[in-house]
Amino acid sequence: MKTFLANQYKNMFLWLPFVIAFGAALYFSLYTEPYFRFPILITILLGLIIYKHKNIVITVVALFFFGFFYSMSFTQIIKTPQIHQSFDKTFISGNIADIDYTDKSVRILLNVPANQIDSQISPNKHTNIRLTLDNQAKIPNINDIITGHARIFHPSSQYVPDSFDYARWSYFNKLSGNGFLIDYKIISSNTTVGSVRDTIHQTAQSKLTDSLVLGYKQIIPKSESDIWQSVGVGHVWSISGFHMTLVGGWLFALFYLLFRCIPSITKRIPAKYPAMFCAWIGLIFYLCISGLGVATIRAFLMTTLIFAACIFNRNVLSLRNASLVFMIIFLINPFYVMHVGFQLSFAAIFGLLWFYQDTIYHKRTSIKRIGFWLYSALMTAFIAGIFTLPFIIAHFGYIPLYTIIGNIIILPIFSFAIMPLIMVGTIFVLFGNHFLLNVADNIYNFALNIATYISDLPFANIHINNMSNTVLILCIIGLLCITLIVKSDSKNYFKKNINYIIGMIFILTAIIIQNTKSKPLFYSAFDNELVGFVENGKLQFNKSKSSKHYHAFNSWKAFNNEELSDKNNRKKCEKGLCVFKTPNWNLIYMQTIKTVIDNINTVCRDKSVDFIVTPLEIKAPNCHAKILRGGMVIYPNGKIKRINGNRPWHKGL
Repeated sequence: MKTFLANQYKNMFLWLPFVIAFGAALYFSLYTEPYFRFPILITILLGLIIYKHKNIVITVVALFFFGFFYSMSFTQIIKTPQIHQSFDKTFISGNIADIDYTDKSVRILLNVPANQIDSQISPNKHTNIRLTLDNQAKIPNINDIITGHARIFHPSSQYVPDSFDYARWSYFNKLSGNGFLIDYKIISSNTTVGSVRDTIHQTAQSKLTDSLVLGYKQIIPKSESDIWQSVGVGHVWSISGFHMTLVGGWLFALFYLLFRCIPSITKRIPAKYPAMFCAWIGLIFYLCISGLGVATIRAFLMTTLIFAACIFNRNVLSLRNASLVFMIIFLINPFYVMHVGFQLSFAAIFGLLWFYQDTIYHKRTSIKRIGFWLYSALMTAFIAGIFTLPFIIAHFGYIPLYTIIGNIIILPIFSFAIMPLIMVGTIFVLFGNHFLLNVADNIYNFALNIATYISDLPFANIHINNMSNTVLILCIIGLLCITLIVKSDSKNYFKKNINYIIGMIFILTAIIIQNTKSKPLFYSAFDNELVGFVENGKLQFNKSKSSKHYHAFNSWKAFNNEELSDKNNRKKCEKGLCVFKTPNWNLIYMQTIKTVIDNINTVCRDKSVDFIVTPLEIKAPNCHAKILRGGMVIYPNGKIKRINGNRPWHKGL
């Protein structure tokens, strides 16, 4: 064991970001906010322990809690203002920070003084509101200052355990609310980088330019987006390493050829150095024009390290560089570890760097080069697919079975045809020439037809039950063991393949847990006004619709493996009282004050009733049944899993 641990020291640095990330993930996943005084001081103290202490066990523990307390400190520092009530029609004034174009509507990000949503907040503090424009309204420009009236709501929270929490996401993206802009007028206009994005969007009028250049993630219609996701190339619509690599490579080649033609420069320094610098400046512009997304920032930092490594003659593609970028992004915003884009990006990049780290490049014949290219394309798609699969299942609930086929056929079309045409065509369109963009559209439609054919094949998408955080963590640990555990040079099979053996133990454990867990039979929103009952495998709701809980219906149906298009019956609650019986427990749901007053004493004496759920506060200490309030699900065995706890991002709910 001592020999084994000693061998792991060479990869100790690679484990650091993941240990810290697990600590952060624990903090973000807690049901209630932990109480600690002075978390910033605790974070600094833990940082000193990590810096000074040499004991590996103490260091790992300190790293874990550093991630935990750093996330807590960050949460307390940003203090995104919360909306404590919905505004049906309120006056609002601010400047447009961003515009998000989707296939169905236009949404603006309005930066407003925080006291407009909470009079007790200082007017010097600002926050953001995301508002959807009426389809008939004139679209303003980024950085316009506007006044008007809006309907504003608190961002919705999660409705099932271990699912996406929009309220939490909004809090860490400094978004206080969302809603609809009823009317507005422009007070003044200014020119910024955002205005340049607006100009390009309005001039190009191309969904490909909007997505691949400007970074609008929802501009592709959902019907098309689902097809791309099912063939495993949905990542092309989120500007990341794929795009940065292509653009950086093209810029470097262009400037390299230019500097080679200037002898006065190349006589003093190699042409590759100024070419890298100019390409890097070009990538900064691309980063800004694409909207500064998390995946884009990660890819830019990674590209920066690659350029720096080339300049200083260091190893270009290494796991250490990826770990360093991971840490930088974490320190910028620890909540990024919960972003699906962040997880998918680093899962793919760590997997590929691990697989190719021992590859030796040497001269090959033309035939062997073609064979090596095909092998590399196949293995790149396979490795990236394997390492990102747990995150795809956790966040999207399905397995894209033909992802390798999709990547091998579709990605070259994007890499060598669509992307170059869009980049150059976007420049040309500013001078009134749409030819290249039109050619790119035709090639895109051709690729879409291929993707549609692949997605229509049998079992293209295999739906999987919701993956819990426990299962996802086990999968991550398994992949990390395979990737980062240093193998022994011993001829002993066990020692030689120790990383695969340990990794597969974790992954198989995750698969067993995933396939043996049951689905809930009862669902309740955080205020208990909307509930769902599963009878004969089908969900029934106490209401046919609820604008306050608009997302709950689809969230619960997806969790219960139902098609979103399926119609669900309404469970009739006689006089506001619903009785729900299961083989292991019985539940009474009381919807109104009168129902509670008329029935609480009778229900509490009934020993066959195990749970009482109601939106009202009930104090009945001698009640036989357990009185439940708040967001929750109840499983067939009677286990209760709560959601929407007392966290900073839930205070407005």
